[in-house]
Amino acid sequence: MKKTRNNREASLLPKLQPFFPQEGMDSVAVVEDRDRHPKAWIKVDSSSCSVAEQEVARGPIIGHYTVVMEDIAEPLFMLWQAQNGAVLNRSSRSTAIAFDLSEACVGQLWTSEITVQVTDAVTYDTVVSGTFIQMLVTSDRLLERVA
Repeated sequence: MKKTRNNREASLLPKLQPFFPQEGMDSVAVVEDRDRHPKAWIKVDSSSCSVAEQEVARGPIIGHYTVVMEDIAEPLFMLWQAQNGAVLNRSSRSTAIAFDLSEACVGQLWTSEITVQVTDAVTYDTVVSGTFIQMLVTSDRLLERVA
């Protein structure tokens, strides 16, 4: 009996109307068709993959990095990040990154990750690119023997 009364009461309630017009609306989202495929990658400007312990003792090891882009429109926003490194200019196409290797020992292979996020300021297309860099801390005597 209660169910019947609840059903009758529910039918007396006004029907809720949607707050937006239903006519002319597509039921499927249409993705804009474009031939753009934005890409970005990091170019390492210094080819040094080994550093002498004497260099490490002098202070941070600085590497230079540039983002190379393809099929992405200007203006752009850049955001650089480095694991265990200090990015000197986070928002430019090229930056220097200082790595503190003072805790590294001779023979240690030191690895860090560098990433850059590039965002198109008009369409907000975003590309993130990353790379690993490795530096081998060598003995000063080893470098003297090689030279």
